[in-house]
Amino acid sequence: MEDSRETSPSSNNSSEELSSALKLSKGMSIFLDILRRADKNDDGKLSFEEFKAYFADGVLSGEELHELFHTIDTHNTNNLDTEELCEYFSQHLGEYENVLAALEDLNLSILKAMGKTKK
Repeated sequence: MEDSRETSPSSNNSSEELSSALKLSKGMSIFLDILRRADKNDDGKLSFEEFKAYFADGVLSGEELHELFHTIDTHNTNNLDTEELCEYFSQHLGEYENVLAALEDLNLSILKAMGKTKK
């Protein structure tokens, strides 16, 4: 059995590297950032407790968050991975997917420019 740490997203990896590794469509790297920020134990997946802590903003009740979590958890593992997050949210983004793609391009351009000005 493979060591799951080899394939799980790490906070040391850039979103661009992870996006390439996971073959995400344009604009979906935001979900890598969500996973990285919400994944408090750095195991590359979100437990319900991590999900609830990250997404609990008073808009959805605890019961609604629980229902959403299990809707997203299509692998039925009681954990969410990047594939599940991207799959779920890409179906519900509509035109915002184009906005996220444009923001992703802008972010990469800014990071490249910042890298050049450091030299």
